[in-house]
Amino acid sequence: MNLSITRRRTKRNHLLAMALAAALLLALWPGAAASASAGAASPIKVFVDTSQIQLTADPVTDKGTTFVQFRPLFESMELEVDWDPDKKLVTGSRPGLEIQLGIGETTATVNGTKVALGAGARVVNGNTLVPLRFVGEATGSIVYWDPANREITIVTEKLWTALGMTKEEVERRLAELRPTPSAPADPPATTPPSDPGNPANPGNPANPDTGKPTSPSKPVDLKHLQGMYYNIRDDFGGYECGGTCWDMYTFFPGGKVFVGTPKNGGPETIDCAKDGCTTYTISKGKLVLGNGHSYPIKVDDKGHLWINDNAMTAVEPVPANLRLEGSYQHIGYTGLIGVNAAASSWTEYLDFAKDGTFASTDLMLSSLGSGTSVSTDAAASSSDKGTYSISGNTITFKFGDGNVVKSLFFLHDGDPTDVQIGDRNFYIDDDE
Repeated sequence: MNLSITRRRTKRNHLLAMALAAALLLALWPGAAASASAGAASPIKVFVDTSQIQLTADPVTDKGTTFVQFRPLFESMELEVDWDPDKKLVTGSRPGLEIQLGIGETTATVNGTKVALGAGARVVNGNTLVPLRFVGEATGSIVYWDPANREITIVTEKLWTALGMTKEEVERRLAELRPTPSAPADPPATTPPSDPGNPANPGNPANPDTGKPTSPSKPVDLKHLQGMYYNIRDDFGGYECGGTCWDMYTFFPGGKVFVGTPKNGGPETIDCAKDGCTTYTISKGKLVLGNGHSYPIKVDDKGHLWINDNAMTAVEPVPANLRLEGSYQHIGYTGLIGVNAAASSWTEYLDFAKDGTFASTDLMLSSLGSGTSVSTDAAASSSDKGTYSISGNTITFKFGDGNVVKSLFFLHDGDPTDVQIGDRNFYIDDDE
């Protein structure tokens, strides 16, 4: 998926948005990894706040409505369950609320008031299933569909109260996380189509800061792929990439591709003979890698490259003799901030000067992503000052203790205040 992150926000707002995303979307990295490689659509998972509902039968999707087992759903939402076999009537109740659904009925009752349903409760393979979205919203909750990981989260008042937020604030935050048209009322019966209409991925990728459409410098030709492309992917649990993952593909002539962040700097430093490139072929809309993985691939009518239903952005060479100036920051986290007591967050700072020097009090060598580190002194300790230089798409840090680190470097949307260093995004926060 291509959910853009607004990079220029205050530290408080940035962390709050990440915490909310972690608590609400729950796209934990094992699930994200599985969804990227799975050949067939995986069963839909259902969460209430931060807990997954344990179902003994997979949810069923029919004509845009998702049905789940009534008892686990009701109990997870703290509803007392009652089943009348004679009337074939399902009831969920708690103080101040009573929901009743009859098997096969196109209306339900909420606190004595009849409500029309698009589809009523039903029995499938001996399991009584109820329309999930109706039940969630009848309790006053927010129902959120995450198509990338095929997960539905019911966000209850209990959670947003614990986060110190209102329902309206939660809805607004969710809208910010997905600045494109909202997802379908319920997940489709199959994996969302790989086309510009997929609401999780805008057909014309937008600048995450302005929201305005961007266009590639030239249309992509699948028969002659060349260069590095990247996509931003949210790691909502923070366990895979500290909050934000960067999927990168660098294509070479002869049907070879390097997947991931280069080890020695920019794409120009990749040596396929040493760095582990793999072969690839493109056939019938599939990118098939030599390691056995395959992903949907296409070029849309605007000339954008799409891989695995994600709009990719080409890495452009940086201007010659570029110098940076100002205090840049990178924010990361692990765990469900504000929910999980073991969660943590961090901010790393890099201060650049136009004279080619830098300083940092929070940066470790390992924080520069996959950059290569060499040292004139094997026992040298880390340093927080040194010089830097930029050539091609490689930034070279020379620390005062003799350590030298080379990392991938490029500008986001041509903006020198918003840069990529290795697998991390550093930016100047204009609001601070």
